Amino acid sequence: MGTTPRVRRRNAKFGQANLTTRRQRRSTSPCNMYMGENFTVRLHNIFKFQKYVANNNEGGIIRCEFEAMKTFTAMTSSLSQNAKRMCSEPNAGGNSVESEVLSYELLKRCFGAELLKTEMEVSYFPHGGSITDYVCSLYGNKLGVSVTRAMKYKGQYEPEDAEKLLRKKLNGVINASRNSLENWTKQILHVWATSTHVANTIARTYRNLPSDVTSNTIVLITTANRKSSIFINSKNTRRLD
Repeated sequence: MGTTPRVRRRNAKFGQANLTTRRQRRSTSPCNMYMGENFTVRLHNIFKFQKYVANNNEGGIIRCEFEAMKTFTAMTSSLSQNAKRMCSEPNAGGNSVESEVLSYELLKRCFGAELLKTEMEVSYFPHGGSITDYVCSLYGNKLGVSVTRAMKYKGQYEPEDAEKLLRKKLNGVINASRNSLENWTKQILHVWATSTHVANTIARTYRNLPSDVTSNTIVLITTANRKSSIFINSKNTRRLD
């Protein structure tokens, strides 16, 4: 006995609903939230991040969104002790102290990272090559962390901008790992992005890079508000190109 038109319409509607649900499941990645007094972080694929940290032969992209609840100056009194230490100790001459400090604080609050060495405490041989920003312990692994900012002062951020940044920084990570005397297992390249568009451009460009450039590096892309002091030159408060 055949089905009635009403039943066929109901089945078709049910099938479409199931298809929509399956599509939503495929497009929605697992997400966790960190909410603290200084900032909130929306984390995607936290289990994949743990997998990348544990597997020395594998790297890839992890994404999250960062929202500051107060200015960096107002945060300083309630930062972790090691973040305060990074604020007070000299670095190699860069102007991005806040991006490096908040990079560590994010890894500390969200994943339990512990600072092992600051930028100037890391030893290399030979000298004069690329260096990393800090060394931390994460899930029982020793990792180097290099921090950078993806932004453009004028015009739209293009794939060419992303490729230039990624090639420079990822090759620098490989060079620093080769020359480091710290014996870390791998590195994280932490990229602060000024918008979702910039973060998407970085992610798409990364997927087209050769494996000898991406290596086993974990690329953590964190989207933050462009007005954040993360994107300010901390020496003269001028925005960087």
